[in-house]
Amino acid sequence: MMRRPLRRLLPWCLTLALPLVSSVARADAEGPGALSPRGRPCCALAPDMPIHLGATHIPVVIAGVISAAGVGNHSYAKSGELTENSGFLYTRRGGFVDLGHTRDNADTAAYLAMHLRPLLARGAGTFDLGPKGAERIVRITRAVPAEDLERTSNLIGLRIGFHLSVWAELVQYYGLTKYRAAEEIYSSFTPDDLYSNLLGAHLGIAALESRLPYDRAMDVGLATVFDRLGAVSQAETRRTLDRLAGRWWSPDHAWPAPQIAIKRSYAAGPRIYPTLAPADVIASNGDPMPLDVPQTDEHGEPLASYYKLEIRPHLGEMVRFPREEQGKALGEEDIPRLIDEVRKVLDTGKVNDPNAPREAGVRGEVGHYVTSIRLVELSGMGGVRGTGDEPKGAGGGSLTIVRGDTRGGDFGVLRLDMLHAPARGLMAGAAFFQADALWFCHDPETRELRAPLVSLLGPCAPGEWLGIGGAIGEALHDGGTGRTALRPIRLAGVVNPLGNGQSASYDAARLLLHVGGEVEHIWSEGLGSRTIPRTGASLSFLLRTPARRVELRGAAGYRLHPGTPRDGVFESDLRLAYHFLVGAAPTDQARSGPWGFASVGLEGSYSYWARPENAYPEIAAPFVSTSSPGTWQALVTATLGLQKLAF
Repeated sequence: MMRRPLRRLLPWCLTLALPLVSSVARADAEGPGALSPRGRPCCALAPDMPIHLGATHIPVVIAGVISAAGVGNHSYAKSGELTENSGFLYTRRGGFVDLGHTRDNADTAAYLAMHLRPLLARGAGTFDLGPKGAERIVRITRAVPAEDLERTSNLIGLRIGFHLSVWAELVQYYGLTKYRAAEEIYSSFTPDDLYSNLLGAHLGIAALESRLPYDRAMDVGLATVFDRLGAVSQAETRRTLDRLAGRWWSPDHAWPAPQIAIKRSYAAGPRIYPTLAPADVIASNGDPMPLDVPQTDEHGEPLASYYKLEIRPHLGEMVRFPREEQGKALGEEDIPRLIDEVRKVLDTGKVNDPNAPREAGVRGEVGHYVTSIRLVELSGMGGVRGTGDEPKGAGGGSLTIVRGDTRGGDFGVLRLDMLHAPARGLMAGAAFFQADALWFCHDPETRELRAPLVSLLGPCAPGEWLGIGGAIGEALHDGGTGRTALRPIRLAGVVNPLGNGQSASYDAARLLLHVGGEVEHIWSEGLGSRTIPRTGASLSFLLRTPARRVELRGAAGYRLHPGTPRDGVFESDLRLAYHFLVGAAPTDQARSGPWGFASVGLEGSYSYWARPENAYPEIAAPFVSTSSPGTWQALVTATLGLQKLAF
């Protein structure tokens, strides 16, 4: 009997080029026959995906739009992952295609076809699919005739691979996640998902049946499919997504908020039609092209009669898994019912978290960006200083690679300073790490204690009152005097009387008590080298207006040399600043967002050093005198930090 090709499952426009098809399937040594498939990153259905860690804005967006010409070369093996690209592109007859989903499901279907084949030949055995929110096992129940083994195992691999992809969409809703505080509901059953998954499964099996090596066959298959589906340019895909803002996806929320997705698609077969954008957004070009989930073998026998897919959920990994389903072994027959239950919840919006972080900056608000991490922050200051004699000018600037002002703490990483004061000449400074306060974190569910900074990677219960602060690797050199000061470590315990660390109120009001010590090394002409330990305490505060545009900071403290109590220092500082966004879009163009966060301010400080030759400021502005005990400073300050780096 002549066997009908697998391509009959695809519409004619999706059929791969004829030279790819062979009567004998093959697989590369580095392909589905030897290695397990690897996962690829996928995205929310949005042109760019801004990121939050907990309540902290991260100035990085993941650009998710690609073009058919930019998909790169498929690589089944992880060793070649840099040769391929994944992301979204729009096709006029297939809607949005998520290439990460398509590649993943191609590899999974081909892998299953190869590895189930010997079990299907015997008619017995089990195959462990690995954990994904559940124990997943394929149990073979009957043998496939030898003359049909290749084709039937391919059909079964395609079918099981697709059903596993549907289970992956379900567990995203149920709460399975790779990272704490990064649930993936935003990506569950979006309009591109199931069509992209099934498209990939078909392409993977077609590539497996090709004369070409698997990866090369996938490249040809993808190029053919995107041509016949009518893939549009990268710019047109982005315009399409922009026009669908507020209809299919929300521009007002950042990853990983569940509210990103507005429109979803739940059709899981046996025939799946693509979800096309409305005609007022982008015109189609011919009829939409459906894909089929295979149901029978070449002789009309149900494919499900050859195997049973068993899914035993891991309840501890999925906080929203239905309690009434606990203890059940699920199979393919349960998937439509589970989809319907999820659809009822998602379509009513009951899982939406009103406290989820909004991408408020796209509406021209600064509050969203105040508590954030800024990359490549530039600061400048200039004004006058006085030491009892005639006031003189001073100024300079600094570059901080990473600046964090978050509910979990205030810190800077890799800071470089270039300053100038008349009596000290050109000053160059550096600091590896500085922190005003870093709060401990208690997991809101388990109450497990996590260290400061690590708290940025997960949710934290509000109300922390104890933290740490300090610095590592600070140094300053005066070009005019030849004086060098080095502070290898500064460490302080921080007490928060307001008890609002890790809380929303910490964005607006802070009152901190620092108690600690440090070690300083000073080199200067005439006095040589000396090591100075210091201990002391300081009190600082911060107040911000409700809109977070205006900020007032102040601090005062006293430190001394414990072996020489008369070698002490009093420092104080007060700064008033106004925050604003740079490049923020008008409200009717919400998707562009600002590229920078800036502030301007006025700062005044006073310090008194009993031994000014040992001066190394910690609280006061940096232009303190090293020859006169008292120094007052009045400065104008400005900062600019990047808020939108695309990758």
